Amino acid sequence: MRYILSFTMLLVLLVIVFSTSYGQMPLKGRDVTITGPQTFAMVVGISKYKYVRPLTYADKDAELFRDYLKSPGGGSIKDDNIFCLLNEQASNSNFWSKGFQWLKAKQLQKGDRLFIYLAGHGDAIDEDQFFFLGYDCNPAGDKNNYLVSGAIQLFNLKKKISNETTKGVEVFFIMDACRSNELPGGTEGQNFLNAAISEKRAGEILMLATGAGQESLEDASIGTGHGLFTYYLVDGLTGAADSIGTPDSKVTYNEIQTYVDKNVPSIALQRFKRKQDPVFCCTENSERVISRVDQAYLQNWLKKKKQQNRGGGNSFHGIIESPIWFTNADTVLIETYNNFYKAVKSNNITGRSSAEEFFQQLNKKFPGNPYTLDAKSTLAVEYINTAQKKVDRYLSCGDDGSAKEKQANYEAALNLEKAIALVREDDADFASSLRNRMYFLKANGDFGKDGANGDINTAFQNAYAALSIDRNGAYIQNKLAQLHLQNNNTDSALYYADKATKTAPNWPCALTTLSLAKKAPDDKNNQTKKPVRKSSFGYTLGGGLTQSNPTYSGNPQTGYVGVAANSAITLDLGFIYQVNLGNTISIRPATTVNFETMDVDFQRRNVVGGPIITETVSVKTTAVNIALPLIIRLSSKNIAPYIALGPSFNYIFSQDNTSSEILPVKKSLLLGDAGLGVDINILKSGFILSPELKYSAGFSDINNNSTSSPQAASLSSLKRNAFTLSFYLRKR
Repeated sequence: MRYILSFTMLLVLLVIVFSTSYGQMPLKGRDVTITGPQTFAMVVGISKYKYVRPLTYADKDAELFRDYLKSPGGGSIKDDNIFCLLNEQASNSNFWSKGFQWLKAKQLQKGDRLFIYLAGHGDAIDEDQFFFLGYDCNPAGDKNNYLVSGAIQLFNLKKKISNETTKGVEVFFIMDACRSNELPGGTEGQNFLNAAISEKRAGEILMLATGAGQESLEDASIGTGHGLFTYYLVDGLTGAADSIGTPDSKVTYNEIQTYVDKNVPSIALQRFKRKQDPVFCCTENSERVISRVDQAYLQNWLKKKKQQNRGGGNSFHGIIESPIWFTNADTVLIETYNNFYKAVKSNNITGRSSAEEFFQQLNKKFPGNPYTLDAKSTLAVEYINTAQKKVDRYLSCGDDGSAKEKQANYEAALNLEKAIALVREDDADFASSLRNRMYFLKANGDFGKDGANGDINTAFQNAYAALSIDRNGAYIQNKLAQLHLQNNNTDSALYYADKATKTAPNWPCALTTLSLAKKAPDDKNNQTKKPVRKSSFGYTLGGGLTQSNPTYSGNPQTGYVGVAANSAITLDLGFIYQVNLGNTISIRPATTVNFETMDVDFQRRNVVGGPIITETVSVKTTAVNIALPLIIRLSSKNIAPYIALGPSFNYIFSQDNTSSEILPVKKSLLLGDAGLGVDINILKSGFILSPELKYSAGFSDINNNSTSSPQAASLSSLKRNAFTLSFYLRKR
């Protein structure tokens, strides 16, 4: 029995150890055995970038700050309470999806502390759009592309910080960025970045490496190779700053600010001949204790400082730190979880025996379990990263437009849609930020159902959906230009290509598309090559003036000596269905309900030679009108005038009681319609709006001669005519 028990324990141990072989562990929640406030940290450091110029010591700075937090001087924060991303792991998707799922599991409470430390590249488009660049960020030479390139939007991070400070969490936001002004935003971007971060506070305690427009210096001569700001920040917090004033083994906010402000600017100027003035905010925090000095750790730190030599960067390349701990997890859970990560490691994300399939098994059998939650965020990250690679390929002008490429884009878009659903519960803002990429990839893929049998109208719909999210996104403006070129619509292609180049003047792809649009044949010379647009359904709403056209019968027995016309109001609404017979010819059947009043003036004299007295009869009717006009477009451009000609049939199914006794009318009426209108292609919505001025004249008599009323007998004929202004709205 003892051997069986030992074997079982060994088996469980092997299962648990195996479960960590991929550098992954399930989410671990807040340590409820600890009463009172706790401290947590999110640490990101990137020296190695996929698309932009690398840095040297940002990753080492992040490690230095992380290790300080784990030390006695930094509060001995446990590994479980630190989320650390370095280099390749520090992507936009990992930061938001895994990082904030981790933070959500910690259930931060009033009195807790949260350190958010970022070291790497930072840049900005303007004062409202500022970013920390993730590992896979690809601006492709132009700052506008940060909107879709995988940059971490710091405005959204500020919203997260605000959520925590509002509930009483003490948040320290420390950023050692701005290490180069050679990014697309240039010096102006550096100005915007630090100014925006310091001005748009969210209740946090702020520590920034530089002031607006300055660079954050890093060099091998700083410690063992570090950034100037981070090194002296950690140096001061460890205890060096406690020497300011009366040493009391505490470092206050005022002391660390004074220490950093004393060392960083002077060393930057003396050693590097550059300006670097850190930014701390704000004075109300001056007496707040930031760290407590551990004398043993301080002495060890001072000893190391004396022994430090120059060292290189990029010392750590992308493992999300995950400690090993024992658990009583179900062996089926562990097995499925391990199979999930095997599939991830072999890049088998969808299909049979895929990561997606194993996650679905976990979610069905173990919903809400920490293992399941980790698999959920990891699967979302895989979906997002694949989609981002497709977007980055497009930004690098590497999308060849082949059927294979389109299919891959479409599949990536569908998986990104799944990722949005997975992350929405934990982070609705991050989920929303991915929608522009989803619609863009759909527009950039095969356009038909399930990615087959391309339908360019669907591509346009997805492109305009992306544009409605990012109205100033050069990437989607450029895609619309390409789609219009494909659809032989040169004017629209030029319009969007020109917008893309003005929005992102340093992006080569937009310049290439503009050049192609300028070389494309003119719309007028290329009309025969345009595909006939599909039939479309729509709505109509109109109104105007209706007028009777009565003829006096000459019958003196009626007591009337004449009749005259008078104008009244008409209103109609209904449905249309436009069928295109060619590039400029179509028919547009319409069924409308008409509400109109037709006024007829009857004239009589009570005394021979006396004055004429006018009696007006208002005939109020409700009718159904069926029209079959022929539409002749006079242009094929986005704003195209047209002529409409055709017959219509009107059936009156209701007449008001008062007029029906005095002047009843016939139910059926045949009319001829002629209209002049204009099709306005509303580019950003996918609809066509067509205002039309129409004249309708009745061919048939609507006077009911079978009645014996004097008014009816005084008429030999009564015909209807009307001027109406109608608006037709239909899908393009």
